[in-house]
Amino acid sequence: MFEQNFAQHFHSYFSIQIADTPELIKAVHKLRYDVYCAELQYEKDCPLDCEIDSFDEYSKFVLVTHRPTGVYAGCVRLVIPPASNRNALMPFEANCLPMIKSADLSFLANQDRHHIGELSRLSVLNFFRRRAGEENNPYGFNLGIPPDYIVDIDEKRSYPLIAIALYMASASIAINNNIQFVLVMMEPRLAKHLSRYGICFMQISEAIDYHGERALFYIDNPTLVANFKSELEEFYQLVDSQLKS
Repeated sequence: MFEQNFAQHFHSYFSIQIADTPELIKAVHKLRYDVYCAELQYEKDCPLDCEIDSFDEYSKFVLVTHRPTGVYAGCVRLVIPPASNRNALMPFEANCLPMIKSADLSFLANQDRHHIGELSRLSVLNFFRRRAGEENNPYGFNLGIPPDYIVDIDEKRSYPLIAIALYMASASIAINNNIQFVLVMMEPRLAKHLSRYGICFMQISEAIDYHGERALFYIDNPTLVANFKSELEEFYQLVDSQLKS
């Protein structure tokens, strides 16, 4: 698929970093607005063109930047309930808990909540998700991509790596913060796709209708990176090192 390996190919076009300043966190909120509010219309009440919620108060954020243009291409957060607030919820608890059987979550009963995280709000800008036949869709160009910017085949092949990099960034954050379980609401078919790379989430609930068909999945700490296919191992090291730099 790639003449270079995944790490080299991603690094040629993108960088990835922790968003830990007010400016970078605002960029995360604006990117989420572009995807979740303006494009997909999942959220309606988004003042100042920023998508913000209460879970951001105890989240760690990651941003992917498109090197050729400087445009923020993708983001994700890992929601980690603070040890000081036992009542702090995770997004799936606030939005989907009535539709999930309590028995499905029994394995978390004796786990300290600040050692559990939820991968949430993974967003990739429309321009970097366009399928064949949508090249004339102007959406991305209105968000900072110069109208005369030409994408060659080699660069376009790197775009699917954005989401994979964001999943690996979440794994890096989890490992470095002693998170024992990472949960995520996602489409079962996406989980199947990720498993081909060795990103092995386990489904723990039936699929429900939440912005489309989604189910609750989890991955435990030892499994976060243990099953990576060979082409992902160097990619993970790149992501992990950039997040720490």
